[in-house]
Amino acid sequence: TRGGATYSLGFSGDGRYLVGVQADGNLRAWRMADGMEAVSIPPTAGYMHTSALSRNGRLLAYPGARGAVVLADVAAWSESGETSARTLEGHPGGVGYLAFHPAGRHLASSGADGSVRIWELSTGRRIAVLQPQGGNSPRLAFSADGRSLVVAGPDEVIRVYGRKP
Repeated sequence: TRGGATYSLGFSGDGRYLVGVQADGNLRAWRMADGMEAVSIPPTAGYMHTSALSRNGRLLAYPGARGAVVLADVAAWSESGETSARTLEGHPGGVGYLAFHPAGRHLASSGADGSVRIWELSTGRRIAVLQPQGGNSPRLAFSADGRSLVVAGPDEVIRVYGRKP
C-alpha cells in the first residue's frame, strides 16, 4: 500500500473489497480479487483516522467536511472508483469515532465536542445525543446483541448506555 500505516480495516459484505484508513489520511478500498485499489477517498476536513463498516458490509461510514458523517453505499461502488454517498449533519469540530448497530438500523458517532450522537440510518435523522462528560472523541462499540452502547473517553472511564449485562 502506498499510504503508510493502516489505522482501520474492514471487509465489504460481499467480500470483494478490503477498506482501510491510512496514515496519509486517505480512505482506500482494494479489490480482493487482484489487490488493486478500487476507491481512494481523500480527507475532506483535516485528518481522517477512522471508518466503520456495517455488519453486513454494505454501508461505510467515515468523517466528512464540517463535522459531517458520510455514509457510502459499498454495493454502488463502480469499477471506475465512483462512490454513492449521503451525509448526516455531523459534529461541531469534527467526527471522532463511529460504530454501527449490529442490526444495521443505527449508527453512533462521537465528536471533538465530546458528544455521542445516535442516527437512524433509514431517515438520516439524529434520534439521540449523549453527553458522557469524558472528553473529546470517545471510542464507541455496540454490544453483540445491540442492547448496549459502550463509550470510552480519554478520562479512562468506560460508560455503558442501554441495558447493562
